[in-house]
Amino acid sequence: MRQEEFPDWMDETGIGQIGVFHLERSRRITAEITAYDEDRDELIVNVIASNRVHPSDGEQNYAIPVDHVLSFVPQSRDMQSWPYSDPCRSAPSSLGRFLLLTTLFLSATIGSIPLFLTMQGPWPLQQASVITYTLAVTWLTFSASRENPRYLLTCPAVRPQLPRLLLRHFAFLLALMVVETAASAVHPRLTDWWNVRDAKGRTPFEFALLLVCMALGFTQVYTNRSLLKHAHREFSH
Repeated sequence: MRQEEFPDWMDETGIGQIGVFHLERSRRITAEITAYDEDRDELIVNVIASNRVHPSDGEQNYAIPVDHVLSFVPQSRDMQSWPYSDPCRSAPSSLGRFLLLTTLFLSATIGSIPLFLTMQGPWPLQQASVITYTLAVTWLTFSASRENPRYLLTCPAVRPQLPRLLLRHFAFLLALMVVETAASAVHPRLTDWWNVRDAKGRTPFEFALLLVCMALGFTQVYTNRSLLKHAHREFSH
């Protein structure tokens, strides 16, 4: 559809906008606009509520032909149920956030290798682990995935939780250091089997310690995201 052929109601829409679509045959759909298919001249929406059996409430990526829409009435997110009332849901992505998360990811993966090889001091393993652990947990807590939404540091629901997240992080870092220090103390007393290297150059002791540290990290990430999810729900009520 050429720009000059767009109906007037499309001036009130945009990606992330929520509103009520009045369609042909008295159909009415409340939905969030997620995309516009220019080739098919269709709006792609997530259905919040419908007065017909099809589409069903909660249906994702439902296509609405533009020429089937009689009118569109925008609605505030505050009027919707969770998760559509989430204040972070429609916030645009930024270059700064992309660069920050990319830097955290690369530093926690590729950047951690020379860190463990070159770190000096009384506790080189603990020092390198604290840095890598912090980078990885921060990235996994705030980044998005197919199953998990993103969380924005600038979100009004997230900002009040940052001091609590920081205190929790210090507690998990203390636990990480205790685990690694205890493992280092016990290591010399273990049987030779724990130090036999496999084809990849890893020993059972190193692999077991890695699993324990990863379990600790994923526990923190899971509880962090649960805290932020609850904070968003409370903010929206």
